Amino acid sequence: MLAYKFRSSSQIPFALDIIFNRRLYCSDWHTLNDAAEGTPVMSGPREKHAEYLKYADEVSQQMDRIRVCSLSQTFDSHQLWAHYASAWDGLAIEIELPDVSHQIRKVDYGAFYCVIDPNRADSTEDAKRVLSTKDKGWSYEREIRILDESKWFHLQKPVRRVIAGHRMNPAMLEGLRVICKAKGVTLCKTGIGDEGIDADRVYPVRMRRLSITQGGD
Repeated sequence: MLAYKFRSSSQIPFALDIIFNRRLYCSDWHTLNDAAEGTPVMSGPREKHAEYLKYADEVSQQMDRIRVCSLSQTFDSHQLWAHYASAWDGLAIEIELPDVSHQIRKVDYGAFYCVIDPNRADSTEDAKRVLSTKDKGWSYEREIRILDESKWFHLQKPVRRVIAGHRMNPAMLEGLRVICKAKGVTLCKTGIGDEGIDADRVYPVRMRRLSITQGGD
């Protein structure tokens, strides 16, 4: 399964860490940019109020053990480039993730809250459901989340491709090209046309030879 990690131009060192060390940073879920993240709700019979409160506390404790890395299923999104790649001067890193993994989930878009139920699931499963549920207003992100207790999620395979935004500084783009060549990573650059966003491969800049002739008096 292919996924894309966007980085702004000010976060290039973090992007290089992914390329060189083949790992993704998983952050505390409390730092996610949606203030409504991690909102579980539940309802039950009055006589089981204490039992349900205990279960909600168990889910909350499990959530606090989980760290999150957010990626997208696509790079073809104007909003993603604008929001997460500093208005097209950043980049997107193409990563290959396992098709099946208990650590990886596609985000479910609907209400901003997630219903939990002690009769339907256990606290660990519900904690992961809460942290992979977002309001439908974010659906353009087509988000994939890595849910792990560790700070780093190590990639089984090296980075496949780096896609630079079409506003990336030329010097930075050239430096990135040199690094990608050394690491065997394909470097592309975005273009915008009638059919959407594409990614064309970046090749070395060929300097023109200047012939200097000596003029006579």
